[in-house]
Amino acid sequence: MQKYFLLAFFSALLLIPLGLNSAFADSWYPGEGLKTGDFFRYNVCFTDWHNCTQIELDFWVQNKTSDGSGYNVQFLTIDGNNIQKGHTVFGTVTPDPVYSDPHIADYTNVYRNTIIWLDAFATSESPKDFSYPAWGRTGSVGGGTVGPKDQEQVTVQGGSYKAWVIGWHKGVDNKIWVVPNMPFPVKGIVYTDVTQGKPPPQYVFELLETGNSQTSPEFLNRISSTTPGAGICPTDDTSAVHDSLNTDSNSMVIEYRYSPAIPHQGCPVQLTLYFEHPYDPGQKFSSVQYDIYNVDDKGVNIGSVATSIGQGTLFAPVGEDVRTIVITQPPPVTHYLINVIGTGAENTNPDTAYSGFVKIDVKTAPPLGVPEFPVSAIMVMAIVVAMGILFTRYKTSFSTLKF
Repeated sequence: MQKYFLLAFFSALLLIPLGLNSAFADSWYPGEGLKTGDFFRYNVCFTDWHNCTQIELDFWVQNKTSDGSGYNVQFLTIDGNNIQKGHTVFGTVTPDPVYSDPHIADYTNVYRNTIIWLDAFATSESPKDFSYPAWGRTGSVGGGTVGPKDQEQVTVQGGSYKAWVIGWHKGVDNKIWVVPNMPFPVKGIVYTDVTQGKPPPQYVFELLETGNSQTSPEFLNRISSTTPGAGICPTDDTSAVHDSLNTDSNSMVIEYRYSPAIPHQGCPVQLTLYFEHPYDPGQKFSSVQYDIYNVDDKGVNIGSVATSIGQGTLFAPVGEDVRTIVITQPPPVTHYLINVIGTGAENTNPDTAYSGFVKIDVKTAPPLGVPEFPVSAIMVMAIVVAMGILFTRYKTSFSTLKF
């Protein structure tokens, strides 16, 4: 009897490591288990999108594409007061957008570089095991080893989960929390790679809600703030205007570039700004607090870019910034006033020693899809209509007219 007991005991000891190994041998990749009806809502910030200004990204997997090679996804973003909805297609090897409607392409790019960033290491063709200590290395010089570090209980707005921490250390701890049975991470905090000082966030995201619905979720009922005509805005116009101006106080030079050179009303223009020292244009100011105002022909403020995204000011930590703005003023000119409030850390009272403003006039074309008729054509049409009414009223026929 003792012999059989010892045999069973040692057999159990041999099986325990196998059981433990299988418990930790789960593999994963971004998009694993994704199916029709799944929806997700995230708060996200990305350093390349207005210096990590928080936006909300929501998406719903509507169905498979007709050829089965991807998923049709309805995508919504809330960027301050700007709400955009559109269609994108996720791939199946990785849920990377292979197509996006032009007006949401910038936002699906944020999704690509944040929520599914780990697809650089794991795909459906090459899933990664949580027992592997190294999934790869970051792309920076001397990049850290990316891999599972530990398991943690993590709580986000979308729930509380037992998650694997995928991370690396380079100056600070970078962490992405992955729940093995969910297609996307539930949280991520990743920092930029800097040589000195405290690194700012590269991106931060957190799951707000997830579920499955065979009909369009309620969050997609939001009304898009897309300006009429924006859906047919040109996407291949690379023309640009590039210039520099001294502020009214001569304390700073603002170099700017916008494209396209003549945007249409209702279409976006991309504006790049550089805040430079007046006596050394190659040297940029840091920590610039500013705003972009839309003003009328008399210089009266009719809109603020900062206000439109729910911010008090705009911020350029390294002295340059890129903004995409929809042209709302009618032709022939849109007036922008770039107002430097001062310098100093974000959300603090700035030093106003370098405050000042410049005015930029952007030549504006008529809205697309709206035909522009010359006055002479309108007059001819009016005469023809009037004659038709006259002839009808008096029942006049050309056969009775004498010439």
